Amino acid sequence: MLRVMQSQQRMTQSRLVRSYVVLLVVWAAAWALGFGVLYLSAISDPLVPATAAWPIFAACIVLAIVWSITTGVRSASSGIRGASRIQGMLYGWSWTVAMIGASILLAGVQRTGLPPDTAAVLYPGMFALVVGILYLGGGALWRSLPQYVLGVVFIVVAGIATFLGTPVHYLVYAVAGPISMLVVALLLGRGVLPLEPRRDTA
Repeated sequence: MLRVMQSQQRMTQSRLVRSYVVLLVVWAAAWALGFGVLYLSAISDPLVPATAAWPIFAACIVLAIVWSITTGVRSASSGIRGASRIQGMLYGWSWTVAMIGASILLAGVQRTGLPPDTAAVLYPGMFALVVGILYLGGGALWRSLPQYVLGVVFIVVAGIATFLGTPVHYLVYAVAGPISMLVVALLLGRGVLPLEPRRDTA
């Protein structure tokens, strides 16, 4: 009986790792494409019109958020029970709540007459900061070092990119963010980094 339970736990953990690896790849693609298009629209000789770049960026982020929610819901119903199941669902929906809240906040700031150059730096900076905080929360919630490290990386990237200003900050997001996510995905996929949530024994 014990062997059966251990086998089920290993299978559940393996599914969680695969889901998280795919999630990281999806977000890496969203950052690379979304911010890459914004960069190409902001350089001195634009290769993509701004009117097309921002909708593409928004679509990439929305699709990644939907994938995050779906992953959270699936994780909650894939052999996980009790508090862990609720945590997975709530964390998945936290992405939507946080992004909607950030969007409303930025829209309010925009109404005060925010200059275009400032908005171009503030919008992606706020987005990256929120993503970083969400990863910090996920890492603390499940005691997952990969998530926590990614959260720190995103916050640092947001700070550096904001100081560099437009249009270089788009390039920083398009390169640094995806690379960090893909590195973590690779290490997780190969078993170098653990994702297994630790449970208190006290």
